[in-house]
Amino acid sequence: MKLLFLFSLLCYLTLCRAQYFVSADFLGSTSASSLNIIPGITPTYDVDYYKVVYNTTNTAGLPTIASGGFAIPNNASCDSFALGLYCHGTTLNKDDVPSRNNYESIVGKLFGSKGFIMCCPDYLGMGDSPGLHPYVHGGSEAITSLDMLRAVREYLLDSMSISDNGEVFITGYSQGGHAAMATHKYVEENGLLSEFNIVASAPASGPYDMSGSQSELLLSNDPYTNPGYIVYLLASYQLVYGNLYTTYADILKFPYDTIVPPYFDGNNYSYSMGDLNPLLPMQLEDLIEDTVLQNFNADTMHPLWVALRDNDNYNWIPQRPVRMYYCTLDEQVHYTNAIEADTYMNSNGAPNVSSANMGPSNHSDCALDALIGAFYWANDFLSSCALVSVPDESIEHKLVLYPNPSSGFVNIQSEKLMEWVSLVDLQGKRVSRINCQGKDVQLNYSATPEGYYILVIEYKNGLTQRARIILN
Repeated sequence: MKLLFLFSLLCYLTLCRAQYFVSADFLGSTSASSLNIIPGITPTYDVDYYKVVYNTTNTAGLPTIASGGFAIPNNASCDSFALGLYCHGTTLNKDDVPSRNNYESIVGKLFGSKGFIMCCPDYLGMGDSPGLHPYVHGGSEAITSLDMLRAVREYLLDSMSISDNGEVFITGYSQGGHAAMATHKYVEENGLLSEFNIVASAPASGPYDMSGSQSELLLSNDPYTNPGYIVYLLASYQLVYGNLYTTYADILKFPYDTIVPPYFDGNNYSYSMGDLNPLLPMQLEDLIEDTVLQNFNADTMHPLWVALRDNDNYNWIPQRPVRMYYCTLDEQVHYTNAIEADTYMNSNGAPNVSSANMGPSNHSDCALDALIGAFYWANDFLSSCALVSVPDESIEHKLVLYPNPSSGFVNIQSEKLMEWVSLVDLQGKRVSRINCQGKDVQLNYSATPEGYYILVIEYKNGLTQRARIILN
């Protein structure tokens, strides 16, 4: 018995201890010049792009694998970068995902070209992950995304001796907006900010209010241009909750109950949403069985209402900054999803939540403007490199901070004369500004509340430099 215990302990401490990272494949490099395709965003770095496979759990909490793509800045002067998460929009084909270098993977590469280690999860049931994708299911979106961040951190540290700078930025569009919000919510509500220091998140055009604004859009008398989303949602919530139907004939009218199975069998590598939508009616009453619609409208405890409410993520109170982007003519995700979230969060005391109206665009046209806005907003919160090695003094100076984290006293060493050092919180509020006059200074922050801050160093030559600091 004692030998069995010793073997179990040894197994736990070595080979049997679970790791997230499984494998990585280099998919290619992209030059900064070839990424110069969006007005207003000038790429800085070439990027290397990889596929990663990693361990995670499915909706039943059982072990499974997932995949994703990630971009790393190349030819860079920085020693570390912020970790970014981009959550992609709705896809039906299991190969139409970032790990397959699909069209949407260019978003990750663009963020990488501006100095992010950018992670783009495929989600459960997509890419290398087996089974049907649990579409717009917040819990699995969050867990799969965070496990990818863990896996990429493992790979970079173990295989490349690269570590991120401890800051995390999250964004995503459409379903990805829901996934981005779900991931931020999961981190804060499960006490994971010490592992994932979210400096800000920027969900865009996401269905945060599934049981309210989004359901009202689907239940309205107006035609819905993407009826395949409705079937995707039903198949997903049947997978997760198991109580919506037994067969498609229980819930869908003929002949649609016979049309949709190949699209949602968990092994779809052929069909896209563009293939399915033209085969389905745009009016809900023509697609869903009459008795199902009647029961749904009459009973707020209908299993589908319960599932929708379980995946609402507008009704929480973020402590880290959130900005939602939307367009007022969005025909797929009603813009009031963002308004409802903004209203709830601010009326309940969220310290830094806002929403940004990107104008009267439809869902497709809104994507570019929203993601450009999200990119520039991220840079308001991210610190620049804590250590750089460049010979040109007009760029930045070598900077050393220690200890970091600090319980009070912080030592700052620079190659050039410093003049002022400001401490700024993650909401952008200046906490202090100290005249220091020197190359080697010690500052006392023992009276400052614990948390993550940005040090802004102003030099005699007029340049400024930013660095992350943790006070505990």
